[in-house]
Amino acid sequence: MKEIIIPALVAAFTSIIISLIALYQFLKSQNNQRYQFEKLLNRDFTTKLYDQRLLYYPKAFEITDNIYKEKGGKIDINKSRQNLNNLIAWRQGVVGLIISNEALFSFYCLRDSLMKRPEKGCEYSEIQIDRIINNTKEFRRQLRRDIGFLFKEERDRRNSHNKYNN
Repeated sequence: MKEIIIPALVAAFTSIIISLIALYQFLKSQNNQRYQFEKLLNRDFTTKLYDQRLLYYPKAFEITDNIYKEKGGKIDINKSRQNLNNLIAWRQGVVGLIISNEALFSFYCLRDSLMKRPEKGCEYSEIQIDRIINNTKEFRRQLRRDIGFLFKEERDRRNSHNKYNN
């Protein structure tokens, strides 16, 4: 009787160990596949987001190119109002969905500085002009950063890929 029970127990124990190893491998493989799928899905969404940004952001650069100091260090109020209206129109619609929080905050700062009434009657004060110019630069910097994340992400992906290949 012992001759039958001991080999049966060894076979059962071996079978359980092999089943547990197979289960572990299966779960590990399934988690890896889920991770790869989510990564691919996120990559698709990111690609669509950057495509939209590349479509809409150049218009903001065109508008902000018109915000500059003229001779004498002044900013034309009429041009300023037109640029403000163009920026507000640009921000409506799809841009409100694709713009990053940082770029949106800098947009609001620029918008608010352009909305202020000129302190000197028909002219902006030096402080207002400096604020408008600085907010314009910051807004443009944030838009470039939004698009630059694409290149940073790609560079990081290449670097991590090269690290594993070396």
